Amino acid sequence: MLLVLPLAVALWAYAGWDSGKQQAKTDARLQGWLQTAVADYSRILRDAEQRAAELGSSPRVQSALARRDRRQLAHLAGPNLSFELGRSAESATPGAVSRSVEVVASGRTLGRVIVKVPFDADLLARLERASGFPNGARLAFASGDRLTFGPGGTESQARLSVHRAVDLVTGGERYRAIATFLGAGPQARKLVALAPTAGISGDASGDRWRVIVVGFGVLVAVLLAGYALAPLIARNRLAKHQRTQAARVLSHVGDGVFLIDSEGVIRLWNTAAEAITGLAANSVCGSPAQGAISGWREVEPLIPVASRPGDQREISGAETVPLDIDGRELWLSIAGVAFTDGTVYAFRDVTDERRLEAIRSEFVATVSHELRTPLASLHGAAMTLRQRHERLDADTQVELLDMIAAQSTRLAALVEEILLTSQLDARSLRIASEPFDPEQLVRAAVEEARLRVSDGTTVAISATKVLPHVVGDGMRTHQVLANLIDNAIKYSPPEARIEVTAEQEGESIRFSVRDDGFGIPGGEQNRIFDKFYRLDPDHLRGVSGSGLGLYICRELVRSMSGRIWVESAPGRGATFSFELPIAEPFLAGVELRPAAHGSRSSRTRP
Repeated sequence: MLLVLPLAVALWAYAGWDSGKQQAKTDARLQGWLQTAVADYSRILRDAEQRAAELGSSPRVQSALARRDRRQLAHLAGPNLSFELGRSAESATPGAVSRSVEVVASGRTLGRVIVKVPFDADLLARLERASGFPNGARLAFASGDRLTFGPGGTESQARLSVHRAVDLVTGGERYRAIATFLGAGPQARKLVALAPTAGISGDASGDRWRVIVVGFGVLVAVLLAGYALAPLIARNRLAKHQRTQAARVLSHVGDGVFLIDSEGVIRLWNTAAEAITGLAANSVCGSPAQGAISGWREVEPLIPVASRPGDQREISGAETVPLDIDGRELWLSIAGVAFTDGTVYAFRDVTDERRLEAIRSEFVATVSHELRTPLASLHGAAMTLRQRHERLDADTQVELLDMIAAQSTRLAALVEEILLTSQLDARSLRIASEPFDPEQLVRAAVEEARLRVSDGTTVAISATKVLPHVVGDGMRTHQVLANLIDNAIKYSPPEARIEVTAEQEGESIRFSVRDDGFGIPGGEQNRIFDKFYRLDPDHLRGVSGSGLGLYICRELVRSMSGRIWVESAPGRGATFSFELPIAEPFLAGVELRPAAHGSRSSRTRP
């Protein structure tokens, strides 16, 4: 019904429009007939003028005019032909239009030949025939508001507008009429073309009813088709809604989803697939999978594909496969389900998990190596003291005890690093926020490092005499600086120079440790601060370590609102720097009072 009502209104409006169109066609035909009649009227006037000229050049007419022979002129005259002698002015003839010529001989005007074209029924009939007026249509002359028709000279009153079609009633009949002037001047007659409105209305009414009947038939057909197709339309609408909803759901699914048809062409590539791979849907959809996805030919046979979703009997689970996309290695956990339209694959990015698992495995190997050496030393020294202490001299016993103490300290430091890393990851480590002297901290860290140097390495200090205090945790800052100095010592050759500096940079104090070691490649400079990462995982250079030190330094510096970075080139050493905010901006406008004994300002790392 919602469709039928607009259609019915449209049909009725179309019928009305078609009726107006029929009237416009009639007006156009009237205008065409009228123009033809005016053109024929102009030709009649030209013929009259030509006849007057021919008679004026006739010797008989010239002789009669020269002799002023009125009898001869009366004999030559006719109903619409007359002669005037001398230079008399041409007089207007009511109900007619005339064309005349002067007859001149030897420079003397003999008279005038006048041919009249009367506005009568004969002229109307002649114009109607020439214009091809159909039955019922007619012509009339109008003078003022008076209309004069054909045979009998029937007259009636009517108000007419020039060049605009109007409806009028004359002789008991209704006409559609249009008029134009025949000539110029205030007394110019109008020529009027008329067509009975009965024929126009009949044609329009017939057309309207034909349109209405056809439209009604169309409405009935639409209703029947709608009734027959309603279930199909409802199913299609539901299916379309379901497809739209499925597409919307797929665009918000976190896993990448794509469809490959039976010919190996990608037909679907959801938003998550774009985000994970960096391949836009419009660049891969419609392309063969082997060309759009680098390495797909090799990994496709490895991917498990089930015949229905959730069928664990066919596949054991998703497979993790590597893909090289635009030079970037991605590890994807992927599985597929086959159906009639092809195979739909769902995958998620496990690159980080894969990398983390590799780092964890490397960490386990590294920690195992780090634990094995001190444990072996501890075990050996302890067993020696236990089994041979009576036969060992005092110096050997002291040496063994020193070894046990040193290896115990090494084990304790490793365990401390692991525990501190756990606290940093859990965000449970408490970080103090209080002013401390950076110069004093640098000197203390360097003095401690000098006690651990035994191969001629020099640890130098370059610090400004007066530096503003730093806000942060002094103990943790000392730990970061000591760790950086120890790394510089480990990775520098014997008798190298290590320089530790502290200087003000804007509203921060920058601590730097520069060494003359092996240097760090540019591609590794961001990764060395990652957890468990080591430049020398296989210990080829004989440098031990758990791979946690720089990660701890980064997290401690960040927890104190600072930043840490490295500047290095292979073979040119490295400079590790970190910055912490100075205390003055934080203490401006704050009254400082001596703290109570044993009190300490602290905050939990965010």
